[in-house]
Amino acid sequence: MHASSDEPLPLRTSSAHQNLVAVLASKLTLADGRAYDQFVATAPAGHYTQTRAWARVATAGRPFKPLYFLAHRGGMVVGAGLVLRTRFGVVPLPAAQLERGPVCAKPEDLPEVLAALRYCCLARGILRLSVMPYWTGDGRAKAETVLTAAGFADCQRFSGRHVRTLRFDLTALDAEKPWNASFLSKVRQNIGRASRAGATVRPGRREDLKVFQAMQASLLAQEGKKSPPDTWYEALGDYFLGPGAAMFVCDFEGAPVSVIFITLHNGIATYALGATSGHLLKFPKTVLPMAEAILWARQAGAHTFDMGGVPMKGDPDAKRASIAEFKHSYSHTEALLVREHMRWF
Repeated sequence: MHASSDEPLPLRTSSAHQNLVAVLASKLTLADGRAYDQFVATAPAGHYTQTRAWARVATAGRPFKPLYFLAHRGGMVVGAGLVLRTRFGVVPLPAAQLERGPVCAKPEDLPEVLAALRYCCLARGILRLSVMPYWTGDGRAKAETVLTAAGFADCQRFSGRHVRTLRFDLTALDAEKPWNASFLSKVRQNIGRASRAGATVRPGRREDLKVFQAMQASLLAQEGKKSPPDTWYEALGDYFLGPGAAMFVCDFEGAPVSVIFITLHNGIATYALGATSGHLLKFPKTVLPMAEAILWARQAGAHTFDMGGVPMKGDPDAKRASIAEFKHSYSHTEALLVREHMRWF
């Protein structure tokens, strides 16, 4: 085994019933790449952060090296995932994470997939791994049971990736008057307030990334955090100005006051991130971009809109609570996700 090599390591793992063939590599073959993309795009537990297209955003200006995991049985893919290996400079460290993976077609495949992933990680010298398979409902409970049985421990934090979100059914919106539904009364009022004040909304452009960068830098500075480097914003723009994603901007009195980013993956449109200016206004600065994003998602064929997460119960952070209050004006339908789990091998 060559833990530091970037060459693909085809590895075979076995279970009590059937064999899996698995690979963990910095580059996939053409055939494996196509199989990976197709599986992550269509699997019930697929998530945009596990796509190869997201890898540059996940690693730009950050201490990670992307590796791609793919497991199949008899030519049929049963597991995949974008493994972010921690590094110090160019030196790989023995830790890695999957933001919303590994991806499986059904929770019952997770034990074998985790076993194959563990074997591949050890072959690369990875000794600590955190995972968050993207399941809700019964799938979530099954996945967390499997993770515990496989030796993974719950390491979820309030400030970690969200495990509680709000969703609503886009197919339930009226085609002619989408904001007339009773549960959207507050949204309807806020849209009216923003429109009467003279605010407008439009698709984002490349030059708006600098505006977003300044907004985010200001917000992060208030929390004592550093802003990501320029390379991250460039990667963000390439992704969200490309296919299957969107960026919307609210302008008021000749200047942008909010920027949001939306992605569409396997029928689910998700609010990925956004930022607002520090100006105090008499209307929610993101209401028009969010409304436009919802209409865009429905037209693009999405059946569900995911508000991008709300705080866990008991979270003491006032800022996250304020954001959640705005998101609740769109939906009160909660979906619980698999919590982050970690283990040492």
